[in-house]
Amino acid sequence: MARQKNSFSPEFKMQVVLETFQNKETLVQLASRYNTSVKNIENWREQFLQNAHLAFNSVAPLESVASLKKENSKLEKMLEKTRQETKEAADKLKQLDITTKKQLIDTTSSSLSIAQQCKIIDLNRPSLYYEPKPSNSNDEIIMQRICEIYNHAQSSKGYRAMHQKLIEEGFKIGVNKVHKLMKILEEQNALSRSSNYENQPNKVQVHSRSLHDLALIKPYKL
Repeated sequence: MARQKNSFSPEFKMQVVLETFQNKETLVQLASRYNTSVKNIENWREQFLQNAHLAFNSVAPLESVASLKKENSKLEKMLEKTRQETKEAADKLKQLDITTKKQLIDTTSSSLSIAQQCKIIDLNRPSLYYEPKPSNSNDEIIMQRICEIYNHAQSSKGYRAMHQKLIEEGFKIGVNKVHKLMKILEEQNALSRSSNYENQPNKVQVHSRSLHDLALIKPYKL
């Protein structure tokens, strides 16, 4: 059966070593009384003597420890503040629309991987590479007409007004489909005011994101 190795505490070792300086007992007697070996006591005594000078220089270590604690507390506060700011920034990024999120992804020189970037802004990675396309040639015709109407309109046209205009022109299309096609055009940056309209005096400029805001609203089902 293997002999179990004893584990002696620093306090125990110090007690044994101090008794060696009293010269009341030999090392053999001390080893027997404390159930250890003479070699152990000799090693403890040597270690004690090598580090005894540290007892006379206790002020400097205490000051150093206090300084380190203060610096550590300062760093912890800075880290907590940075964590909070990072969380708030990440929450704001997650609220952005999918088109803006795609534009934020750096696929070339970022130190973060694409997967990490998508995770931070809560973007489904497959959607990063998805490019919406019209389902058929008829959709392409309708999308072209939507661009013409929107780009030359004198006021902002949401998908409902656009749907009504298309119906008046004889197109057979539902309001949900108009909403879908306008979202595709918006993601492709195909909807913008014509330069002729923008240069006309006394005309109110329509912000390019007005359509985007409308496109994000889920249409009612008819």
